[in-house]
Amino acid sequence: MTRRCIPKAYITLAAMVVFALAVTASAERSDANIFKAMQDELDRSMSELVMADLERPYFIAYTVDDFDELTIAGALGELTESTQEQTRYITVDVRVGDTTLDNSNFVGGYYNPPPDFQTIALDNDYDALRNRMYLLTDRAYKNALKNLSRKKAYLQTRIMKNRPNDFIMPAPNEFIDNTETADFDIKTLEDMIRAATEAFREYPMVIASELECNAAVANQYYVNSNNSKAMRGDRVYTFKLTMQGKTAEGEDVFGTDRMIVNRKDDIPDKNELTTWVRGNADRMKAMIEAETIDEYAGPVILTGDAAGEFFRQLFVKNVSNNPSPLYEIDQVAERYPTPEFGNKVKRRVLPAFIDVYDDPTMAAFDNTPLMGFYEVDDAGTRPQRVHLVEQGKLVNLLIGEAPTKKVNTPNGHARGAVSKQLGARPGNMVFESSDKTTFDQLKQTMLELCQDVDLEYGLVIRKLDDLNASRQRQQVYFYGGSGGNESALTPPLEVYKVYADGHEVPVRNLEFSNVTVRMLRDILQTGDQQYVYNYLIGDDFEMPASLVCPAVLIEEMELKKSEAKVMKPPIVPSPLADK
Repeated sequence: MTRRCIPKAYITLAAMVVFALAVTASAERSDANIFKAMQDELDRSMSELVMADLERPYFIAYTVDDFDELTIAGALGELTESTQEQTRYITVDVRVGDTTLDNSNFVGGYYNPPPDFQTIALDNDYDALRNRMYLLTDRAYKNALKNLSRKKAYLQTRIMKNRPNDFIMPAPNEFIDNTETADFDIKTLEDMIRAATEAFREYPMVIASELECNAAVANQYYVNSNNSKAMRGDRVYTFKLTMQGKTAEGEDVFGTDRMIVNRKDDIPDKNELTTWVRGNADRMKAMIEAETIDEYAGPVILTGDAAGEFFRQLFVKNVSNNPSPLYEIDQVAERYPTPEFGNKVKRRVLPAFIDVYDDPTMAAFDNTPLMGFYEVDDAGTRPQRVHLVEQGKLVNLLIGEAPTKKVNTPNGHARGAVSKQLGARPGNMVFESSDKTTFDQLKQTMLELCQDVDLEYGLVIRKLDDLNASRQRQQVYFYGGSGGNESALTPPLEVYKVYADGHEVPVRNLEFSNVTVRMLRDILQTGDQQYVYNYLIGDDFEMPASLVCPAVLIEEMELKKSEAKVMKPPIVPSPLADK
C-alpha cells in the first residue's frame, strides 16, 4: 500500500480548521447549556412553584452575567497590581401579585436589599447550573412573598392617590448577539502602565498618583416568563488616573481623569497614553501652584469634562431611577433622595433653546464612539430614542421596568449591575442648543457680564471632580484628611480666571455654594461645539454611558474657598525632589 504524503502546511491548516470548528461548537454548546438550564428551571418554577394558600409567581426572569476582568495598576513606573479574574453570577427576579401591585418598589426595614443573586458554576454543566438556579429561585420566591405581605400592610395604613403600577409587562423579544472573548494583551497593557506612570518621577509635587487599567468582557444571558430571550456581549477598557498634591500651606489638591473605550482598536498606544498622563500631570502641577480666592459670585463658563459633569449631576440623575420605591421607615427614605424631575413632566427645566434626547442605539456621534450603545437592555427590551426635553420643557422620562405617575410606556432603559437593582438609566444622552456661538464669543459675553457687575475677571471651569471619585473621597481623602462640604455639584478641579485681555490664571480649591437643579434654567447661551463625555454609571463597567453636550455660560454661580479640613504636609519633602 502506498502511503499518501500530505504537506505539513495542509496538516496545519486542517488542524486550525478543526480547532476553530471545535471552539465554535463548544461556544454553541456553552450557550445552549446556559439557556437550557435557565429555560427549564423557569418553566418548572412558573408551573410548580407555589406555597399552599399563597400566591404563585406571575413573572420570573433569570440573568446570567459572565465576567472576565483584568486589572493592572501602576505608580512611578512600577506595577502595583496585575490580576485577572473570571466570575459568573445568576440573578433571579420573582414577582408575586400582579402588575398593579407586587413585591417590588418597596423597602421594608432599615436597608434597601440587593436583588437575589449568587455566584454560579463557571463550567457549563447543565446540572450544576440548574441546581443553583433552583435554590436561588426558591429563596427569591419566599422573599417576594414576605415583601408583598409587608407592602400590603404598609398601604393599608396610608392614603395614597394615583399610585402608579409596579410593573410593565415586557413584550416578548429575542436578541442573540455574539459572545465576547477575553483576549487581553496583558504584557502590552502592563508595559503601557509602566511607561505612562514613569512620567510622575518628574513631578515631585504630585505626592501620590496611580494609573489603573480595567479591561472587562461581559457576556449576559437573559430569559423571562413572557417569552423573551437575549444574549449580549460587551467589552470595556477603562484607564483611570488619580493624583494628589500638597500645597506649601498643607492644602490637598486632587486631580482625576478617565479614558473609556469599548473597542480594541480604540485602545491608546504607549505614546498616546503617556502623552495623556503628562498632560494631566502638567495641569495638576499648575493647580498645586495656583493662587486662591475666598469667594466669587458671577458668570461662569463650564466646558469639556466640566460641562459633561454639570449636566450629569444636575439633569441626568434627576431623569433616571424613576419611580422611587415606597419606604416603610421614613428615616431610610432620607438616605435615598428622590429624583427631582419625576413629577415635573410638562414643566420647564431648561432654557427654551435646549432640547434633550437619549438614544442607546447610537454607536457614534460625529465619528466619536459612544459608550452607552446597546441593542437590548438588561430586561431583554429593545431600546428606543427618547425625547426628554423639547424647547426647555420636560416631556418624558427614562423608563425601565416600572411606570411613573406621568409616564407609563417602556422605552428600553432598564439597566443594572450585579448586586444592583435594575433601574431607569441613560445610554447616550444628547443636549442640543439653538442659541449657540463660538467659544471665544462665549468668553467675550462672559466678560461683558463681568463688566456690568464690576468684576475684573470671570471664571472658566474645565473639569469637575468625577461624581464616582468624589463619593469615594467624601469621608477619607486619597492621602489623609477628611471630606468637606457636600454640594449638589462636586468641586471643580480645574478653574481659571479669565481677564479682559484674554489671559488666564489658574485657581485652586474652590467649591460651589447654593447649587440646585434650578441652575439649569440659568444657562444664558452655549458653545457651538459638541463634546462627548464618557463615564460609568455607579462606577460599574457594566453600565458605561455617554453624554454629548456643548459648553455652557451660566449667568451667576457662587463659589467659595474649600472648607475641607487641612492636614499638615509631609515633614520632609518627597525623595523625588532631590533627583
